[in-house]
Amino acid sequence: MTVKYKHSDIKILASGIDHSEGLCVGLKGEIYLGSESGKIYCLTLDGKLDVVAQSAASGILLGLSIRSNGNLIVCDAAAKTVWEVNLESNTWEVFCDSVGGAPLNLPNWGCFLTDGSYVFSDSGGWKESEGKIIRVDTNGKSSIWSQGCPDFTNGMALSEDGQFLYVVESTPGKLSSIAINKDYSAGDTKILLQMDAVPDGVTVTTSGALVISCYRPDVIYLWDKAGLSVLAEDREGTYLAAPTNTVLAGPDRNLLIWPNFGRWDVARIETDLKGIELLIY
Repeated sequence: MTVKYKHSDIKILASGIDHSEGLCVGLKGEIYLGSESGKIYCLTLDGKLDVVAQSAASGILLGLSIRSNGNLIVCDAAAKTVWEVNLESNTWEVFCDSVGGAPLNLPNWGCFLTDGSYVFSDSGGWKESEGKIIRVDTNGKSSIWSQGCPDFTNGMALSEDGQFLYVVESTPGKLSSIAINKDYSAGDTKILLQMDAVPDGVTVTTSGALVISCYRPDVIYLWDKAGLSVLAEDREGTYLAAPTNTVLAGPDRNLLIWPNFGRWDVARIETDLKGIELLIY
């Protein structure tokens, strides 16, 4: 496969971030990142980095989503809880910690559906094929939404038209789509791609192409109707080091930004892609 972007195209935005996996774009274009020590960082596009919240439980923070009130929805793998975090007061309220009376296993990544409900992956044990997707409705009630992607259910993203949820499973690596029914229940699951990799995150572009970031190998892929191609790779794990998740940010939503889980830094590429407008509730 042809590599689209070279090492010289990659810029390091900030360093010293404790094993960040998840990130999201804030209301003013800033970037929020979680860490293994329960910290939430705020990063500006000019590289200014600050700690803006700290979990008292010192959780392992994975997926983050911004709300219209500026709060963050945060998946915490250590506390087995999805939090709603008020950044101004550093207040952590439980958003979801159980489903059907059973505690969560490994809350990993989430996003909003067009009715304002929130879906997130509960990955389960590594290679245990017990992952599921949980939905929290606008009244705060949780339920199992889908068990159609059980192989360490990981990153997900809503399609531009809101009719499908794209989901990556990490082991074995797969990209699937789940149809969203009119009542917002889960429809059919369709495997779109089998991958000889450990995909972690997926990001939707306005062209319909998907950016797929991988824990292993150190590669960011682009998948579209033409198939799978390499956006960037690093066999030495220096500029790309376990690029777990990506966002498309900036005024034109063309800056591809990701945390290098293996290097404690955040990197970016200016691309010819454009990110879709994310749903915020």
